[in-house]
Amino acid sequence: MFRSQGRYFTEGEIERIVMLLRGSDMSLPEIADRMRCSRNAIASINRKFQIRRYDGRRSQWSLIPDDGREAETDQAASLAAETL
Repeated sequence: MFRSQGRYFTEGEIERIVMLLRGSDMSLPEIADRMRCSRNAIASINRKFQIRRYDGRRSQWSLIPDDGREAETDQAASLAAETL
């Protein structure tokens, strides 16, 4: 069952898609199948968050360097785990 046109992603779904784009070797169609949405929706999220650069190739990509936000959240998560 695919997402109907015009239905919004929840915050959690977007975070999951971003995580899959950043941290997996899954292609856009594979992520779309997993999240039960269109490939175009995944490509749109990729463009918005500027995660992968395809340079005109469909099956090869490179990750766009992160500006440090992910490192900060990882640092905060590990700090919170240490305090527990």
